[in-house]
Amino acid sequence: MGLPHPEFDPDKIVLQVACMDYKSTNNIILSMLENMIKSVGGELSDYSAGSPAPNFGWEFYQLSISKAIVRRLANLPENDILKMKGETLDQKFSAWLNRQLKMRTEKVQVRLLSDLQSSQFGLF
Repeated sequence: MGLPHPEFDPDKIVLQVACMDYKSTNNIILSMLENMIKSVGGELSDYSAGSPAPNFGWEFYQLSISKAIVRRLANLPENDILKMKGETLDQKFSAWLNRQLKMRTEKVQVRLLSDLQSSQFGLF
C-alpha cells in the first residue's frame, strides 16, 4: 500500500483507517476527535491524520491520537470506552471508535496499526 511506517511512540495510539470516501470519512472522524479532545481540555495537536493511499477501491490512511487524551476520555462517566471488547486501552479505543463511526457512516473500518503489522492478512 505504500503507507509510511511511523516511528513507535508509546504515548500515541496509531490506527489505520480504511474507507471508500476519504474526504467524507475523514471529515467525520476529525470532527469527532476535535470535539472529544476539546471536551477533555486537550489540544488539536493531540491527534494527526496522514494522507490517503488508494488500494482496491478503498482508501487507507493512518490516524494517531495521544494516549493521555484517550485515558481522559475513558474516565468520563458518560463514556463507555472501557466497556468495549479488548485487552488493552488501545484495543478498546479502536473498537469504540469503530462503533461510533458505524453509527455515522458506512464502509469504514478502523484497526490498530500494531495489530495489522502482526497479522499476515492486514486489514482484510
